[in-house]
Amino acid sequence: MSFLDPVAVAGAGIGGLAAALALGRSGASVHVYEKTSDFSEAGAGIGLGPNAVRVLQQWGVNTALQAQACTPQGLIARRADDGRIAGQLPMGQSFIEKYGAPYLTVLRADLHRTLLDAVKKHEAITLHLNHGVSGINLHAKGLELEFDGIHQRHQAQALIGADGLHSNVRALMFDSDVPSASGHWAYRALLPMADAPKLFQQMHIGIWMGKRLHVVHYPVRGGDFLNLVVLIESNGPASQAGWDVSRSTEQITLDLKQAMHTSCHALNELIDAAKGWRAWCLFDRPPLWHAGQMAKDRVALLGDAAHPMLPYLAQGAGMAIEDAAAL
Repeated sequence: MSFLDPVAVAGAGIGGLAAALALGRSGASVHVYEKTSDFSEAGAGIGLGPNAVRVLQQWGVNTALQAQACTPQGLIARRADDGRIAGQLPMGQSFIEKYGAPYLTVLRADLHRTLLDAVKKHEAITLHLNHGVSGINLHAKGLELEFDGIHQRHQAQALIGADGLHSNVRALMFDSDVPSASGHWAYRALLPMADAPKLFQQMHIGIWMGKRLHVVHYPVRGGDFLNLVVLIESNGPASQAGWDVSRSTEQITLDLKQAMHTSCHALNELIDAAKGWRAWCLFDRPPLWHAGQMAKDRVALLGDAAHPMLPYLAQGAGMAIEDAAAL
């Protein structure tokens, strides 16, 4: 493939922007197509392991990101029922020495903005908003893209489908199966660190484990805020996948009360301190079994479009970034 020919990327989320930046740095001309007209502050905090941070360092965007991120000094795992410590893991400098890069906790919006700024500054990358890919026509020299509501077609040498869990590129080129509800829900909140109980005002990742319950909290925005996630199993209807599922305040309160009813006072005190909870129904797909499920002809999938995962290992964003680097 000649790098003079454009490569198309569908989707301008973390995976799509990472793919565009990686390809642009390799000398390719890249066109990124995003179906929305603007970028929202969707999502909350995410963890970035050293495997992902090393890639960001290579791309020269780590300095800008670390100005908004936190470097937790350790991880403390506790029992949810009585608060007893089940295990601890030193992080901070020990991670840098062992893995060559730190573990970062950051708001998703801050990571996305850092990648977006780098993409906008790159002369070989063009960003197209309001361009949702609706058709892919392969031909001898490349492919032709069609878009929702737009009477124009764009030519490309290859296409990277980085358009998320409900990937239209995947549906058009690979399979029409839809993601399935996992039965797991994430309730997320962001509170000023000063409003959190004293036990939680520290530069550590906290994990609390209980029956059908998994709570995670960690600092973001330089330690000014605490990101809080309560993961539960629920039999509630799951007809929508996305960052914000329509759940009433009463439904959220009931779910949290039922999930936390056997938890210790300290953990309940933290949950009570958080306001503005947002619901996230977790969807999933079966794992990939061979490369043909991820790459075919001149089209390849990346990130959640290829291999979405539940958040328990905090590697969703990291694997999308690693996909981009490998690509």
